[in-house]
Amino acid sequence: MALTALQISCHPKSHDEIRLHARALLDAHEKFPRLSSVFASEQRGMMANIAFSLYFDPASDLPRRGIVLARFLALVEERGVASRNTADVFIKEMIKYGYLRPFSVDGDRRMRPLEPTETSMAGFVTWVMAHLKTLDGFDGGARADAVMRNLDALSKLQPLVATDLVGDGSQAEYPETLALFAWVNNSKLFSLRILAGMGDAEAGASQVSTDVESVAELAEWMNVSQTHLTRKLREAEAMGSIGWTGRRGQSSMWISTGFLKELTDEQASRLAVFDAAFDAVFAGTAR
Repeated sequence: MALTALQISCHPKSHDEIRLHARALLDAHEKFPRLSSVFASEQRGMMANIAFSLYFDPASDLPRRGIVLARFLALVEERGVASRNTADVFIKEMIKYGYLRPFSVDGDRRMRPLEPTETSMAGFVTWVMAHLKTLDGFDGGARADAVMRNLDALSKLQPLVATDLVGDGSQAEYPETLALFAWVNNSKLFSLRILAGMGDAEAGASQVSTDVESVAELAEWMNVSQTHLTRKLREAEAMGSIGWTGRRGQSSMWISTGFLKELTDEQASRLAVFDAAFDAVFAGTAR
């Protein structure tokens, strides 16, 4: 039976496994930096998942797997994720950087479906594996091995994941502190950087240390305005969600256990989506 978000967030291994998960996703970002940035922002991540779900859609009437642009634009708008114009710009950018490419359909010169390139597929598989390996860490399962032995299972797994991860894009809700950063460019990188660099959680402690010291370096790495990020961090500081062990900019940042719970719950929810999808595809055979 699939692990629930509550079981993951309350698991005795949760702190260590979530920290390792964040590091694995950051490793994937280092390997595929530009591609990973697609999944690092809320809106773009949703559009990428919609695109992959259309690519794997078994109901498509194309002669082979592909993404019909008109269907993609309509679905992005229908799910409340973005306007058609924003979605169209996203697709053009993916083509420009070599993550999508058009192909011809015999007998229909007007039809130019799109497909992920080899780089996109490699990055996508790495992203999925990072989630499955983390889930295996919680219960000693063999999800990652099961999928690696049968990569075609991704065609069934991803649409299920996309349905839950995208949800109703116009109704996304976030807890208090996380809401400050949710729509910042590369917001997911911020969450992962905090989680990957956090120290151990002492019993009864109200704060957890991180290895983040320089806001300027963090902003540059996230490719966001330092002024904008500083403003968000100061708002979080005023809420008691973050602080500095010494002088700001000359010491390491800490996060409150309340903010840590928000970050952990977010990752646990995503991991639970992957496990539910895996369970539906493999019927629990790789536990």
